[in-house]
Amino acid sequence: NGVPLLPEEIFEDILTDYAAKTVTVDPHPCTGIPTASIHPCRHASVMKKVVDSWVESGVRPRHDLALLILLKFVSSVIPTIEYDFTMDVDMLIHRSTKNEK
Repeated sequence: NGVPLLPEEIFEDILTDYAAKTVTVDPHPCTGIPTASIHPCRHASVMKKVVDSWVESGVRPRHDLALLILLKFVSSVIPTIEYDFTMDVDMLIHRSTKNEK
């Protein structure tokens, strides 16, 4: 119907663990319409933890697919956002081997 969602309605699509912590509803800078916002400082620290745990497990994330990894994170925060992922995260990473320099 073209009517923007109320903040309470926006939070219905956000996992409870992230609501009001990682995600807040703020006015869009251009339109003023309430919009879900994932805090950059929060997603950066979460992404760093994910990548660090992969590296500790012998996994080397591919830098050229960083945006896809970020989108997978966003879809975990807001599960109703669906992306057409044609590959799984396992395909986004390289396993480190002893022969690599």
